Amino acid sequence: MNEMRECWNVYIGVMLLLLFIPFGSYGKDTLKEYAKVELKAVDQLIGTAYYPEAYDKIWSLMSSADDENNTKIKYQAYKRLTLLYSIFYDSLNALNSVDSMFYYAEKSGVLSTASGMQKVYYTAAHTHRMNRNFQKAKEYLSVSHSLLDSLQIPFSDQFYVLSEEAHLHTLTGNFKQSEKILKAISKQVSAQHSYAAILYSMWGDLYSKKGKINEALAYYYKSLKTINEHHKRLGLRVELLKKISQLNSQLGNYKKAFEEMTASKELGDQLFGSQSARNKKLFEIKDSYRKSIEENKQYRKEQELKLLKIQQEQLNQQLIYLFSILCITILSASFIIYLLKVKHQSKQQLLEERSKAEIEIKKKELTVTSLQLIEKDKLLKEIKEGLEDVKQQKSDAAVDRINKTINLNTAKTWEDFEARFIQVNSEFYNTLNTIHESLTRNDLKLCALIKLNFSSKEIAQLLGISTDSVNKGRYRLRKKLGLHRDDNLFSYISSI
Repeated sequence: MNEMRECWNVYIGVMLLLLFIPFGSYGKDTLKEYAKVELKAVDQLIGTAYYPEAYDKIWSLMSSADDENNTKIKYQAYKRLTLLYSIFYDSLNALNSVDSMFYYAEKSGVLSTASGMQKVYYTAAHTHRMNRNFQKAKEYLSVSHSLLDSLQIPFSDQFYVLSEEAHLHTLTGNFKQSEKILKAISKQVSAQHSYAAILYSMWGDLYSKKGKINEALAYYYKSLKTINEHHKRLGLRVELLKKISQLNSQLGNYKKAFEEMTASKELGDQLFGSQSARNKKLFEIKDSYRKSIEENKQYRKEQELKLLKIQQEQLNQQLIYLFSILCITILSASFIIYLLKVKHQSKQQLLEERSKAEIEIKKKELTVTSLQLIEKDKLLKEIKEGLEDVKQQKSDAAVDRINKTINLNTAKTWEDFEARFIQVNSEFYNTLNTIHESLTRNDLKLCALIKLNFSSKEIAQLLGISTDSVNKGRYRLRKKLGLHRDDNLFSYISSI
């Protein structure tokens, strides 16, 4: 009864301490301090077997952490939940809590440090071992041990990892390795050490598995004695009394076995131990209540999501409407631009047709001028011949002056023709000179007349030379232009 009273005193002291901390919304620093006190209280409650109270505090703390979106506190809360669910043999929730612990450890940055990662992996190993998933426990513990070695942690601070490793060896039948590790730990742990009770319990488990009942009983009793002296790890007493009862039953000490089993059950009820049916039921009720709260939160979230979805749909409709307006505007602008382009093309085409018409008119004028030149040259030739006759009869000086005037007029007439020709065929001479640089001025005259499709006879009249001279000129021109016998001179010059 004295132990029971002392446990209640610890619990009441913790509760009085927490009364000074307001519950509700916290600032970051206030929440951090509040969480530190609450987590310490949770550890004390678990150590004194007040599991339902510890469970309540964890979920209350997680609610505060949710309000402030503090992932580190949630990691610490789930770390302790894994132990509580394991004590009550709720394997599913225990392993789900391990997953949540890893999730929040990563989000809070705990996994970014080797020391933080080591603690997370140790908790996972411990949880899997308590739920008898030994292979998984070994894998996680191996990582935890490797991280400890990399951090060069002293042996005195590795008891919890090494003892977990030894216990795993015991449970999987590797007794030799388990004994080796436990001996190494025992050299560092005195009877007054806070870890002594667990160490003696593990020695008892090792000897029990090896079938050495008396040695196992001796260590179990030493563990009980240590718990009584330190008033810690009270929940372990229930399991120890149960194991002692089973071993005494094997030895035939049935009366003693019965007394110890009875004491185990009574202590379990008194301390709200892990075997209390009442507390299991209480956990189920609390879980149901918690689940209903979570379902309510989930429902509110779903409603918020629906509202967001409706708002998104409205926004999408507005965007579609704006996009439609934009498309119509773009199409209208494109159509207007198309009409303007068509109008511009029509105008351009009209200008081109007008220009072509003007060129045709000028060509006709040029042709008429050329014919007039031919007629004029004929007339002048006749006059010149007549003057030759006069020359034989009259003054030679007067006749010479008339001849010079006729020759000058002929040259000027050709210059007028050439100016008109260039006006109609502005690029003809430039292109011709570029392709055939060796052409003379007479060659260019001949090319111009050929382009106008004058016959050799007409060209002879225009130039005032004989038809043979024109034919010879055409022959020499073909050679300069590099034309073959089958090439048509008119077609070639017309293409330029």
